Amino acid sequence: MLIPLQELDLKMDAANLSIKKKKQKILKMEKEIKADEELCEKKKALLKKITLRKRAAESELDSINEKIKESDLKLKGAGLKPATYSALEKEIATLKEKGERLETAVLEDMEKIDMLQEDTQKGDKVIAGRKIHLEEVRQRIHDEILGLKKEIEKLNTERSQMSLKIETDQLERYEELRHSKKGQVIFDTDSASCPACGMGLPGGFVNAVSLHDEAEKCSNCGVLLHWTGQREQ
Repeated sequence: MLIPLQELDLKMDAANLSIKKKKQKILKMEKEIKADEELCEKKKALLKKITLRKRAAESELDSINEKIKESDLKLKGAGLKPATYSALEKEIATLKEKGERLETAVLEDMEKIDMLQEDTQKGDKVIAGRKIHLEEVRQRIHDEILGLKKEIEKLNTERSQMSLKIETDQLERYEELRHSKKGQVIFDTDSASCPACGMGLPGGFVNAVSLHDEAEKCSNCGVLLHWTGQREQ
């Protein structure tokens, strides 16, 4: 009776593992969406920073162009001393050089802004789509888990009924093994070796286990072995 009992337990193990994996799938999807959202928010923060920087550069560039115009007007004025004229020319050259650097920076920032705007808009659409997909998957998995829980409940009821037909000492030995080893603890064997650990079985053990239909404990790994080979008459 222990083998049919184990079959029920293994079915419940498989159902519980399936539930766990389904829940992990949802958690993984949620984690991935959150990571995408955080990345998108970082890009938006960078976009805002670059936009502000571009505006400041454009404002400074406007100021420089005004100064260049003023200096040009002064150069065209009459009665300038050579030293003043030279100073104005130098000032204009410096301002133009700075203006060119600012123009380059503004153009570069414009390209970055265009790229970030495109990325964030695309990112928002992708995230919105993934959230919709997540809700669809969440609902489907919720229904699947409910079905698995009903199956487990049914198997557990069948197990309880079957347990009543098993001798107490055998059931306690089996339950103890299930608690310590998890998973399968009863193995069929028709040769002088343990299917669980691979170790050879003593001849005396094989002779003893082949005389009855009950499972015996492997002296090496402790699992229960059920003989399916030829039996002594």
